[in-house]
Amino acid sequence: MGALSGVDTIGQAFDAVLHLAGIPAPGLAADHRVFEVNTISTYNVFSACQRLGIKRIVWASSETLLGLPLDLLPAFAPLDESVTLPQWSYSLTKQLGEVMAEAFIRWAPGMSITSLRFSNVFLPEGYAGLAAARTRPEARKFNLWGYVDARDCGEACRLAVETALPGHEAMIIAAADTVMDIPSAELMARFFPNVLIRGRLEAFQSLLSTEKATRLIGYQPRYSWRDQV
Repeated sequence: MGALSGVDTIGQAFDAVLHLAGIPAPGLAADHRVFEVNTISTYNVFSACQRLGIKRIVWASSETLLGLPLDLLPAFAPLDESVTLPQWSYSLTKQLGEVMAEAFIRWAPGMSITSLRFSNVFLPEGYAGLAAARTRPEARKFNLWGYVDARDCGEACRLAVETALPGHEAMIIAAADTVMDIPSAELMARFFPNVLIRGRLEAFQSLLSTEKATRLIGYQPRYSWRDQV
């Protein structure tokens, strides 16, 4: 409440909050600590915004809600937001955040909460490390070889803050391609031969669908590791 009440006595109140804080991946702390930090911090942000009349929130959900890591077969590919299947406590915190978002927009009509299900985020300098992964495609099947450039993440955040409509929407934020130099159809045939493919897979097309983000906030991934290495 203090942090979101305004910078000082003469500053203006905030009209939007971008919530990216928290423990950003499993394994960085004990499971119970990840759960406490991520769930309670998200609740605190949503609650303070409701009480202070801040009607626009964008926050970091996660691709892990799509059933990652894919020890089980994905329901179909490309995966979309209709899949919500947390597999461990980190992804459970993201599911609970999205459930809370649904409750808060019901309690405060006119509020807008956008849950951005970010894929595996890479900075440009991190792409060199993917060379070894491309020699072992099985090592990256855990998220259908997905990724997203940090600059595209920033653009998605801006678009959501500026354009998201009232209500709650979850949307996948991923690159347009995979991290592999093997065509996507071949990857699926080799590693997930029995999984339903929705539509035609073009070349190295991402197996994480960003169609919803494109349709609702105008997200268009611009950056690829192929342009960086």
